[in-house]
Order: sequence, then structure tokens, then C-alpha cells
Amino acid sequence: MSENAGTGMADKLAGVLITAGLVGCGFAGLALVQTGFEQRDTAILRTIPDVLLAWREGGDAFLAMMLIAIAPLILLPGAFGLSRGMPPVTRRARWILVAATAACVATGVAWGGVAGRQEVGVATPFGAAWLYDGKAREHWSWGTAVSVGIGCTNQRDETTGKVEPKLNYDVAFPSGREANLARETGDMKTLTARLAVIDTTLRARGVARFVSTDAGCVAYYGRGLGAEDVVRLRGVLGR
Repeated sequence: MSENAGTGMADKLAGVLITAGLVGCGFAGLALVQTGFEQRDTAILRTIPDVLLAWREGGDAFLAMMLIAIAPLILLPGAFGLSRGMPPVTRRARWILVAATAACVATGVAWGGVAGRQEVGVATPFGAAWLYDGKAREHWSWGTAVSVGIGCTNQRDETTGKVEPKLNYDVAFPSGREANLARETGDMKTLTARLAVIDTTLRARGVARFVSTDAGCVAYYGRGLGAEDVVRLRGVLGR
């Protein structure tokens, strides 16, 4: 009969290190996989001509991350004497649990890599597309847009509770998909110039516009812009 594994201080320390190591390696592996996908998507974007705006959306790795975090915390403490409620296990059972935990972590990394991979949205002068692994899942020309919703108002942040200016420029298509184009507002000069290209096409096609702005919000996003750029911004946000 197999001898029970020890539960001394050295065993407990080994249990803590192995648990932390598996969790850390799992999250590091998941981050590495996602970084690899992002780099691949960036390389694909470079091959697309006339890209005005690009963004990421979708993907949900939450459950995979929970598996990576929780499996070691459930399976390993008892195997190394860290859980008082569990009887001692044999050395063979201990390492079977370690192997099972490692398998759970590896599964979480693979699962998270697939479930957490985001689509890449692309806006060009001609339309918007959503790509997954470089292939278009959906593509629409600006002329097929159903509506464009434009907002520049003070809104309460759900996380911080602070009231801050919020800019939206959302183009809706027949499938129900929306291209949310005002995601990155750090460089308003560039964003305004690129939105103006799209806005001109949408106006020319007679796409319905729904606009809600206030002067304070427009002034906030117009800070630091030249007079010509401010006029362009107001044109993009206008009715």
C-alpha cells in the first residue's frame, strides 16, 4: 500500500509554490496567447489599404480565467496538507492531483485563447468590416447603414461614478451590428479628420442621423485643436 504523503512545513511550502506557480503560469500563458493573436491581427491590418479606424470587440475569457485560478485552489491544498478538512493522501494521489490541476490550467489557457480572441473592426472610406483571424465575418458599405447615432454629452461613469464628457459616433447596419467609431479620443485631431471622411459619405447617402450634443462636451473635445479642426469637429457632430 502506498505511503501517505507528508504534511510537514516543507510539504505545505511546496504546495503553496506549486499552486502559485500553476496559477501564474496559466495567466502568463493566456496573456502570451492573446498577445500573439493581437500581433497577428496587427500584421493583417497592415495589409488592408485605406484603413481609417480599427478597434477590437467581443471575446470573453472570464470563465477560462476562473478555471485557471480556481482549479489549483480546489485540488491542491488538500494534497499538500494545507486543508485541515481533507485526510492525508498518498504520494501517488498527490502527484495525480498535481497533474490533473496542470491539465485544468492548460485547458483554461487553450479555452481562453479561443473564447477570448476578439474580432477586429475596420473602417475604411468605403465601409466597415469585422474580421476574425483575418477573415471577414461581416462587411457593410456606408451606403447600407441604417442610421448614425452621434452623442457628445456629460455622462456618469458606471465604474467611478464621476460625470465626464463622453463622445459617441455609432453607425448601425441592417444586421443590428454597430460600428462604434469614437473609441480612441486621445488624438482628436486625427480622429476628427478620419471621422469627417466617413461622415461626408454618410451625409451624401442620406443616412438618418440622431444627434445629441451639448456645447460643454464639444468644447472639451475641441481643446487643443486648431480653428479649422474645431470647425471640422462641429461639422462631424452636427445635425
